[in-house]
Amino acid sequence: MVSKFPAKATAAFCLITAGCFSSQANLLPFSDSPVSQGILRSSRAICTVAITVADYKYSLYGLPNDCDEYRRLLSEVHLRSAKRLLKLCEINKGFYVKAGQFVSSLRQIPKEYSLTLSSLQDQVVPYDFKVIKEVLVSNLGQDPSELFTWFNEQPIAAASIAQVHHAMLKDHQEVAIKVSWHNIANSFVLNAFVLY
Repeated sequence: MVSKFPAKATAAFCLITAGCFSSQANLLPFSDSPVSQGILRSSRAICTVAITVADYKYSLYGLPNDCDEYRRLLSEVHLRSAKRLLKLCEINKGFYVKAGQFVSSLRQIPKEYSLTLSSLQDQVVPYDFKVIKEVLVSNLGQDPSELFTWFNEQPIAAASIAQVHHAMLKDHQEVAIKVSWHNIANSFVLNAFVLY
């Protein structure tokens, strides 16, 4: 019989490394670069998957598939795993939210996943207004208070890759300001739409 220790040791090493990197990466001086942000998001995903696999493997170890205890524990592991995936999607944003939305709509997945991830369909956490204000200043060349009579800091809609704010221009025209996030370019795009 071949020992499984080397495979377990390798998996544990990878899990610990990914976990340490994801928890410490924000402290690195280059953490704002697109490459380091991509590495950070990937390490979070790897860590989440590794923990989930270990959770299934060790929580259900030794139980026969046809007993009530197995089914009860399986449901608990599904729920824990779905919550982990939800947290990953919310932290990593963008594509991860889109992927979570897709997974939540699949009929083939356990109900614990579809119910937990369904919050990504309409309850996405919006970006902090400080970030939105920086985008506005960067794209418009001036502070929003110089362009708008008022600007609602709370978005009227927030989705996986964009959020929309209600505002009024100095000429009293109501507008919707859409700020989109593009993970590939690690940048924001600003769009303004006139409301009638």
